[in-house]
Parts: sequence; structure tokens; C-alpha cells
Amino acid sequence: MIVPETINPTSSPARAREDRPVTGASVVVEDLRIKYGDTEAVKGISFSIAPGEFVTLLGPSGCGKSTTLRCIAGLEPPSAGRITIDGQVVATAQNQVPPERRGVNMVFQSYAVWPHMTVAGNVGYGLTKMPKADAQARVAEVLDLVGLSPYASRYGTELSGGQQQRVALARAIVTRPKVILFDEPLSNLDAGLREQMRFELLELQRTVGVTSIYVTHDQTEAMSMSDRVVLLRDGLIEQEAPPREIYRRPRSRFVAEFVGRANMIGGTVAEGGRTLTTELPGVTVTGAEGADEPVGARSVAVFRSEDVLLGDAAGGCENRWPATVERVTFLGRFLDVTLDVGGTVVRAELRADASVAEGERTTLGVRAADVHFVPAAEL
Repeated sequence: MIVPETINPTSSPARAREDRPVTGASVVVEDLRIKYGDTEAVKGISFSIAPGEFVTLLGPSGCGKSTTLRCIAGLEPPSAGRITIDGQVVATAQNQVPPERRGVNMVFQSYAVWPHMTVAGNVGYGLTKMPKADAQARVAEVLDLVGLSPYASRYGTELSGGQQQRVALARAIVTRPKVILFDEPLSNLDAGLREQMRFELLELQRTVGVTSIYVTHDQTEAMSMSDRVVLLRDGLIEQEAPPREIYRRPRSRFVAEFVGRANMIGGTVAEGGRTLTTELPGVTVTGAEGADEPVGARSVAVFRSEDVLLGDAAGGCENRWPATVERVTFLGRFLDVTLDVGGTVVRAELRADASVAEGERTTLGVRAADVHFVPAAEL
């Protein structure tokens, strides 16, 4: 499970498309398969990206997200399927358009800033065929866009990690590509700078309007930046949806546990489909929407730690269960509270000034609207 750095699931991270320019290309991936010997790293995935859209490929290490990105870039050949950019087929098992002819640029995890060249030289490296005056004007424009104009004459060794990342971004957009590919570009930065760079990168993408495909294992990056998230697991797509839907309506136990902190209680679907009967004493779980499984089948109720209410606050909840507070941890902006509910652990995030003590017996409440059912299949 990846615990979010900071997520506000009630606000949509997707930007209003009509408020930003669109200069990018469409990308269509169809039944893509990539094999290395007997190992199939990508097992037949399909998704499409609209011009100007920001889509994140999210998932744990080894799920195939970077391999897919490299195949779109032209750095890996597909074993089957095809990739289309701006209506042109650029990759099949039989034919590949060279990377330099795909209209894409890539920002890598390592910034690849040449230390012997100035910032301006690094950024303008791909403009050698352009008249010198035009190239200089284009570089100046992009350096201003990423806030590096005062550093144009500095060398790579004189830059901080965040400044080198801006150089890499400027170099990626200066040639005005149709698509920018990001392969975990912020993973080498410390937490504070990573958050700042997330904001700056998103603002840059809004301004430029280029189609962006972003690879990360960090769900905070995916949630805060994306129009849509494609969540991969073992070379297959587990769920593809806007960030809020991924978080609030996960399609499986894997999705629920990978994105955010999920509480899960298993049971049997009761008559009507909106209630689970459980083996926990005094615990049934009701949701606002019914389970997909038939009556009598096993299912799992999922609810987020921030949706748990305690004591008097639980009075209006459809789900109310007796609980014992086992541990209270102060984490600055909230309390991380561990509770025992009939022998099952439930985690809650409460206000930092909430009055709750270890050993206390209380009532735990969850609204039906905050409960979502997923299949009971094991991970």
C-alpha cells in the first residue's frame, strides 16, 4: 500500500480543458505486448489519449509502465499490437518509425544535463538546424517559461537538482513536440522540492498544452496532476479512470490498497445487494450502491480512513459499530488512529485536536455513501 502524501479526493485534479491551449497529438495504444525472451512484460494493453491530455501510467515496480512509455518513445520494439500518434502508426511488431520522427520528447529520471554546456546550450541543443537568431529567441522564450532566464550562462555543475530538472523540461519543450513523455522525473528530488516541481510541471503543461504521458509509482503525483490515471499491475491495466474515480470507486482490492489507505471488511452479499453480513460480532456493512456480486456471494466493503467518524460524530451514519481505540499517533496535520472492530483493525484519520485516547471504547461510524464494494478475490 502507498499512503498518500497529501490528497484531497473531494476536488478534481483534472483541469478545465477549455481554459488551456491544446497543441499536442492524440496517442492510441492497441493491444500492446512487449516480451523479453520468455517474459511478457506488457500483456496486451489498450488505451487512448486525447490531444493536450495529461495521463499518468501508475503502478508498482515491474508492472510495465516504463516499458510501455519507452515503446511509445521508440526505444523499445513491441512484440505485438500497435501505437498511433496523431493518426500515424509509429510502432508495430513489423515496422517502427524512428524516435526522432515521432514528434515526441522524453524527460528521464536522470536529468541528462551536460555539465560542459551552459543552460542555454543544453536547452538549445535540439535546434541546431534552425537559424541561429531564431534558435536563440526560442531558447530565451522557453527559459523564461521555466524561470531559468537568470541562469542561461551557468553550467550544469552549477545548478541544483530542481534547476537541472527545469533544464530537462525546457529542453523537452523547446522543439515543440506533439507529445512529452515523463519517466519518473521527480524521483531524485527531496519531498519538499518534489511537491514544488509537481506544481511547476503542471502549470507548464497547462501553459504549453502539449499531450503528456507521465510514469510514476507515486500515487500523490498521479492524483494531483492527471486528467486520467492508467493503473497497471503485472503488465495489465487494472483500472483506467479520472483520479477521483480511482480513489473513490476502485475496481479491485489491489486498486483500493495501492491508492491511499483503505479499510476493508469482507462479508456475504445480503438481500438487496447493498449490505454485507460479516462474521464480526455486531457488524454489518451498508453501502449507498449495491455490490456487483450476486446475493450470497463474497464481497469486500472498502472505506477510506478519512471517512471514519468516532463517538457523537458517528450518530448520523448508516454504519455504526462498537470499537476500541488501540493506538493514537500524532502526525502533525492529523491523528492516525488504530481501532479494533470485532477483531479487525480499522484505521481512522482525525483532526489533530480530536479528543481520543488509547484504550477508550467508542462508536465507529461510516456513511453508506463512503462505502464501496469490490470483488473478494485475493490479491
